[in-house]
Amino acid sequence: MSASTSMPPRRAYADTRLGQVHLKIWPGPPDGKLPPVVCLHPIPYSGRYFDSFAAELARSVSVVAPDLPGYGGSDQLAEPAPLATHAAAIADALQASGIGQFVPLGYHTGSAVAGELALARPKRVPRAVFVTYPYLPAEEREKQLQGLGAVKLNSEELESLRKRWRFTVNNRAAGVPLDGAMTNFIEELRTGENAWFGFHSMFTYSPEERLPAIAQTALVVNLAGSLNEATRAAAERLQHPEYVEFEQMGKGAFDLHPDRLARAVVQFLETDFGD
Repeated sequence: MSASTSMPPRRAYADTRLGQVHLKIWPGPPDGKLPPVVCLHPIPYSGRYFDSFAAELARSVSVVAPDLPGYGGSDQLAEPAPLATHAAAIADALQASGIGQFVPLGYHTGSAVAGELALARPKRVPRAVFVTYPYLPAEEREKQLQGLGAVKLNSEELESLRKRWRFTVNNRAAGVPLDGAMTNFIEELRTGENAWFGFHSMFTYSPEERLPAIAQTALVVNLAGSLNEATRAAAERLQHPEYVEFEQMGKGAFDLHPDRLARAVVQFLETDFGD
């Protein structure tokens, strides 16, 4: 890892097939040799989820954190879109921003979008990184689909937000700052009643069919938590996985351990692109 301090990010918008996409871009070191890393956030948050991690990673490499279509500052969607279409829209945004070759890094739902980018843009995506992968069997995905969108979140009663508040703020990982949890809560609320769209996209996706088709080497980072076994199963489906487990790192890892995660990513990239 470089000892230099990363530059503050700039914000941009790009036109895509799913409307305008908002991006935050950390320029990285001027003499950097590694391809930009594109961080793809978990649903229902935004690219701001990666702020601490991106600032650390940008000591060594340029970082882009887009808001997935329908989330954060990106345009809202009228209906759920397939994950492959989300990936295509992100590719549109990156191309419009002048970004050629890049390495997608996803977390939770973002990992599936990262995989779709690897499949759709093999010449522009030399490697990929999956930090926790929701590799759920078909019956579990079908179960999760039931009831999506049934709970109305826009209400005059403040009580309607209690479940979200508890999950994101009250039950945040020990050590995660309150202002960081508040930011995620606010970003989630921006999507309103359509926050479930991204979950629908994930639960109608077939990772057991898509993962084996990825030809690039992919780093799979398995964090402690409910998706530990699912992430291990995802790694086993890949053609060329590099696998690492961080048993002491779980929820909130991007805020609590940005240096360790950034180091793992940089070491992975330097295998092909370092001196």
